[in-house]
Amino acid sequence: RLVTAALVLAMFLAALESTAVGTALPTVVAELGGVARYSWVFSAYLLTSTTTVPMYGKLADLFGRRRVFTVAVALFLGGSALCGMATSFPQLILFRAIQGLGAGGVMPVAITLIGDIYSLEERGRIQGVFSGVWAVSSLAGPAAGGLITDFLSCRWVFYLNVPFALAAVIILPP
Repeated sequence: RLVTAALVLAMFLAALESTAVGTALPTVVAELGGVARYSWVFSAYLLTSTTTVPMYGKLADLFGRRRVFTVAVALFLGGSALCGMATSFPQLILFRAIQGLGAGGVMPVAITLIGDIYSLEERGRIQGVFSGVWAVSSLAGPAAGGLITDFLSCRWVFYLNVPFALAAVIILPP
């Protein structure tokens, strides 16, 4: 249960990031002034997260799933924090790429861990839980992104991931 909770938290942070940033990005663009490179904020994240998935699979086989998962969450966490501190649009694009490097390992390694932990009979139920995480975050993410942008700052949308990432790494047993 502890491992499942950690994996659910990690999936939630990745899913929440995908949905909350879209709401806050117009404000980020206005603040940092990068309308011409607007699409690169999404593209840098998607390119790095997509292209690193096979690498994470191999690394997880070689060095252990927990270790690789922890590194992926740490990269995602570091990228999120750096995005919140970005002072220019090129920095934001670079930091989103770093965040994507971590995201490329969070979801596939989490799903691999599920396959390792649960029997074939249990996997369907657990996959339902993880699908539910995406459903909840697709509803909560844009609302949270808008509220955080309105009441705090658009930068806090990136910091939103920090507690979830820390909790996921802390509660994942060795």
